[in-house]
Amino acid sequence: MKKIVWHFLVTILLITLALPANLTSAQSDMVDVLVTFYQPPGPDEIALIESLGGTVKVVYHIVPTIAAKIPAASLDELSDDPRVRLVEPDITISGCFASEVLPWGVDRVDAELVHPTNKGTGVKVAVLDTGIDLDHPDLNVVGNVTFVPDTIDGDDDNGHGTLVAGVIAALDNDIGVIGVAPEAALYAVKVLKSTGSGGMSDILSGIQWSADNGMQVMNMSFGSIMDWPEAMKQALDNAYSAGMVIVAGAGNGGNPGGEGNNVWAPARLKPVIAVGATDEQDNRYSASSTGYQLELMAPGVNIYSTAMGGGYGNITGTSASSPHAAGVAALLITSGLTNSVAIRHRLRDSAIDLGTAGWDTQYGNGLVNANLAINFTEPPDQSAPTTTVTLSGTMGENNWYVSDVTVTITATDNLGGTGVAETKYSLDSGATWNTYTTPLVFSNDVKNFVVLARSWDNAGNDEGPPDFMSFNIDQTPPVVTETCVPTETKRVRKGVTFTIDYNGWVDDAMSGVNGTTHTLIDEYGYYSTNLAPVYGTITVEAWCEGWDRDGRTYTFHRWAKDAAGNQAVADAISTVVK
Repeated sequence: MKKIVWHFLVTILLITLALPANLTSAQSDMVDVLVTFYQPPGPDEIALIESLGGTVKVVYHIVPTIAAKIPAASLDELSDDPRVRLVEPDITISGCFASEVLPWGVDRVDAELVHPTNKGTGVKVAVLDTGIDLDHPDLNVVGNVTFVPDTIDGDDDNGHGTLVAGVIAALDNDIGVIGVAPEAALYAVKVLKSTGSGGMSDILSGIQWSADNGMQVMNMSFGSIMDWPEAMKQALDNAYSAGMVIVAGAGNGGNPGGEGNNVWAPARLKPVIAVGATDEQDNRYSASSTGYQLELMAPGVNIYSTAMGGGYGNITGTSASSPHAAGVAALLITSGLTNSVAIRHRLRDSAIDLGTAGWDTQYGNGLVNANLAINFTEPPDQSAPTTTVTLSGTMGENNWYVSDVTVTITATDNLGGTGVAETKYSLDSGATWNTYTTPLVFSNDVKNFVVLARSWDNAGNDEGPPDFMSFNIDQTPPVVTETCVPTETKRVRKGVTFTIDYNGWVDDAMSGVNGTTHTLIDEYGYYSTNLAPVYGTITVEAWCEGWDRDGRTYTFHRWAKDAAGNQAVADAISTVVK
């Protein structure tokens, strides 16, 4: 049985949402889930969900996943099916909202300096949000789609998406404001409701649509403190590998001191550029999230932009900083730099350093700058090396390793660069850095362990953010005990009944118990299985052929499995029937 992980709180960029009612309701209710299979789903997989009383909402092809409604009582049976890899909740997240009025931003990233020759003409930018005001006179929305139930198009019914879109591409038309890339082609991909919240399945549909329709840049000004389902992570990996530049706000989960690792998802996922927010003095917005995934900073306080209804308004937070970086990415594409990895590195290498010299967890690589990015030249060597962390070991179930894990770190410098000078790794989220010489081997059971790695070249360029890999190791089977004391035995027509005081238990300190089976076995192999309850006084019948029951030995047997796939068994004291 695969592990089903249910999360009970979703915190978004500016507000906290309670879990949707369908995930906290009685077992007989329907729940929204993302079901990921080992193979691309087809008619058999659809039939499986329907046979369990479920309803298929979306069959994806960017990942082997189906979004569905399933009776809560059928979740275990669905998870047990050998075709199913993961069953995850279709959680709900939300975007952030506008605040004070004090317009600035495009000027600070120097976009206007490149506008005479480059306005991002025709670059396809998908804005995954509450939609965009399709009739706004200062926006060129060339396409729209909605994945929000009970809506018919990508028109904005909240306001958040229109503010975000204006930062990216408000028109250069002598009215209102101008965006970073005023001639980019905006696509309203509506994945958030009028309340500002949205389900994972709707967002996954938006990611898939963006990949299918050739979007070159995708902006996501929303997020949550919790981890995202594996299906979402894989979809983003696939979109990035296919060439899409993916940008998201780092989150508003930071603190005034800039302490801790608190970048939110999706920004903290590896294929996504995490963008923090600065004010007009280039200081970090006090709530802007910090951490080892932080990549860039951009203006994010009191940003004046287009508003729903044809007017103008303001937005504060990393929802405002992300579209600045997305707009600069569009300008880079127009300049001829079309590889998503190359664009990402250019944004890093050309950023204006802020805070501690080099990359740091409060300011990332620094403030994104359109003019420096477009006019970036080498030599001299200004590009940091690229470091890659890889893992090897025996994978069990549910992304748990059931063996030692070897971590190998490799580093390469840019073509024509000065060469890698040093590579370092961190095992404490970047608090300390150690020089890397040979692969690292981890043999202890760990959960959500993270290894960071970064490199420096001989010109002094400092890579950031570091590459990272997280992993789980569980090599220890569950602890299973059996205490079984018969208090009464009786002959019956086909065997013997036992009344038993049973106090057995199962525990697993790492991945958790993920299945148990109980059997009562006699010495000839006859048994009763899946006995319940598993604790307390129970009465069971042991069947035997004929009437030769006296002197037979019976054993109460318990088998357990943890979420990683490790198994253990325990037997109670044998009982002889007289």
